[in-house]
Amino acid sequence: MNSRPISLASSLSENSDTLSKQSSIQEHTGPVQKNEDLNKLLIQRFEVEDSLCLNAHQEENAARGELLSSAKSRHTDNDETIVAKVFTNKSTGELDLPPDGGYGWVCCICVTLIMFSTWGSNAGFGVFLAYYIKSGTFPGATKYDYALIAGMTAAFGQGMAPVAMFLTRLFGCKPPMYVGIVTLFSGFILASFATKLWQLYLTQGVLVGISIALLYAPATTIIPGWFLRKRSSAIGISFIGTGAGGVTYAVSVGKLLQQSGSQAWPLRMMAISCTITCIVSTILLKPRNPPKPAGIRSLTKVVTEFKSIFSTRVTTIYRVDLVAVWFAFSLLGYNLVLFTLSPSAVAKGLSSHQASILTTCMNAAQTFGRPMIGYSGDKLGRINVTVFLTAILIVFVFIFWITAHNFVQLLMFSICVGSCMGVANVMGTVLVADIVDPADFLPAWSLVNALGSPLLLVCELVAQALTDPKHPTNPYLHTQIFAGLCFLCALLLIAVFRELRVRNTLEQVRDQSRGTLESSEGNESEKEEFNNEDVMGRGPANFFRRMFYPMKL
Repeated sequence: MNSRPISLASSLSENSDTLSKQSSIQEHTGPVQKNEDLNKLLIQRFEVEDSLCLNAHQEENAARGELLSSAKSRHTDNDETIVAKVFTNKSTGELDLPPDGGYGWVCCICVTLIMFSTWGSNAGFGVFLAYYIKSGTFPGATKYDYALIAGMTAAFGQGMAPVAMFLTRLFGCKPPMYVGIVTLFSGFILASFATKLWQLYLTQGVLVGISIALLYAPATTIIPGWFLRKRSSAIGISFIGTGAGGVTYAVSVGKLLQQSGSQAWPLRMMAISCTITCIVSTILLKPRNPPKPAGIRSLTKVVTEFKSIFSTRVTTIYRVDLVAVWFAFSLLGYNLVLFTLSPSAVAKGLSSHQASILTTCMNAAQTFGRPMIGYSGDKLGRINVTVFLTAILIVFVFIFWITAHNFVQLLMFSICVGSCMGVANVMGTVLVADIVDPADFLPAWSLVNALGSPLLLVCELVAQALTDPKHPTNPYLHTQIFAGLCFLCALLLIAVFRELRVRNTLEQVRDQSRGTLESSEGNESEKEEFNNEDVMGRGPANFFRRMFYPMKL
């Protein structure tokens, strides 16, 4: 049964040998080969900033009458010109590649600090949630109210990201970030003075959630302008901010809650520290050759920018929908674990201090886990790593979390699950870049971010609704099962996506290899064996063979 895949691999190896010989013959065409390599590298690591620059380049050409506006012209763009379109300096007209260092590392640290103060601070909300539920701070509030507030921060932060990117395109990178800083400070400081439940909804729920989107989304456009070859490393460093922020704020909030017995001073501490960090980082951030903001004077330009980000055309692309639904279920499971770990530990008899330690350790594991996820994806294949880690998460939730009852067991679970639970956050953007043309990247990215936000809004609400206070040992058992099922749905979706990518790749290899074999005088039996290759056949058996076919994807 293994003979056919081996012959396919051998034919692919022969093709690669032939290509290597051809490249050695053409070694004197260095600049051309270098540009081709840079194009391939850029397409593999395409980011939001690249898409913004590409759109700006197309709009500039369209204004000069050099670019057709039909949908067909978007699909016939020559990939060899993508580097030139993205990195051409508009003032000089010359190709200006990222330096892969220099002041870019300062920007990388600034983006890390912004992630630290936005998603990192939100990662510590589980400590607040456990305190609110246990103390009954606001009269008449139920656990569902606090759960909905937790969902609002995540839903607005994720779902408003495309809106923040639209504002970035209109006004530039920093104006939305400064608005986000004011909103962040207002949300936390007003929440500290809140005495009624609706005030907490508007402050810690709505304002903080919107501020996260206005800060992190524009900030993520900075790094791609400074890095190309070292882009994965720089983005991996920025991911450290989420875990490190979760560790810092979980510890500090838990300690202040224990000492003060009130949520007021922890919220004020977060208002001051997050605001100062974001102000310094935003001032030091320096976009490199950013596209010119469209402004709001021309309604036509505003509509054009809106359509470039919120195009409904990508909703008809099956593979984009598949990634979007996978991303939604993955984030749903992620937030269920993130926000439920602390209150579920308290429900099992642990103290609030011990519960905050669990959240701290989980976020600490994310600090080291997220960069390693990105590095492993580059080495072993992004889809392969995503499938493997999602399967591991299912094992951790169903076998480890449900059976863990004391502090040590839950501590080990926190470390294990934290090391891999950020797989969707790391792989979401890169998987979108893998499946669409550069011209479709921005609307596809917007769809993937926006589709899951309604689920994030109600995720903790569902988690609290599934709790059973009468359960003798584990009131959160049904919630834990639901979180595991979310990861299971995500695994099934990413496995189907892998089968689709394997099928497309094998079709390309088969066509190329068949042409090579037919033009050569090779072994007739080898040709016949290749032509009878049945891994591409129809039926459930071949479907699962492709799903688990050994290939770096």
